[in-house]
Amino acid sequence: MKAPPTDVFEIEPSAAEFAVSKRAYLEARPEASFAYIATSALVLDNSDSAPRILLLQRAASDSDPNKWEPPGGACDDEDSSILYAAARELREEAGLQAARIGGPVGDPHFFTLSNGGIVCQFNFAVHVLGEEGIELMVKLDPNEHQNFVWATEDEVRAGKSGNVDLHFTRGEVERTVLSAFDHAQRGTA
Repeated sequence: MKAPPTDVFEIEPSAAEFAVSKRAYLEARPEASFAYIATSALVLDNSDSAPRILLLQRAASDSDPNKWEPPGGACDDEDSSILYAAARELREEAGLQAARIGGPVGDPHFFTLSNGGIVCQFNFAVHVLGEEGIELMVKLDPNEHQNFVWATEDEVRAGKSGNVDLHFTRGEVERTVLSAFDHAQRGTA
């Protein structure tokens, strides 16, 4: 069994409906066509003239090898809330601590697991502790990710950040990453 939640973060009003457990969320929506929930944490660094988003490259030995995505993953039964799952995945995959979670950003993604189960993935704008010097704070879990970049919107659109080619896990992921920049410009992140 997992340790009890230790992440403490603010919740923006736009994310309040996700401050419940996966079970409570699904029980309140019996018509939902999905039984699984996943999250992603869209972390923007606004310290440069052009905002940059954190992207992680999946490990060569994992599913979707060498593809790019924001930090994220499954909402576990033990997670106290869907938002806690996003904060936990951010901490586990990138070593960053969520300070404030807003969102959702863009539309949820739906995909099917190998067992036929349908997953709904919610994507949240996340501010992290210590945003000054955030670039230096990322610590990857090498079992899941092998590299990271802070990419600008132009770089995401070009599919290249510096000398790194950005091939996303799915088209929906790339569209959501681009939505995060628009979300931030509207002042909703």
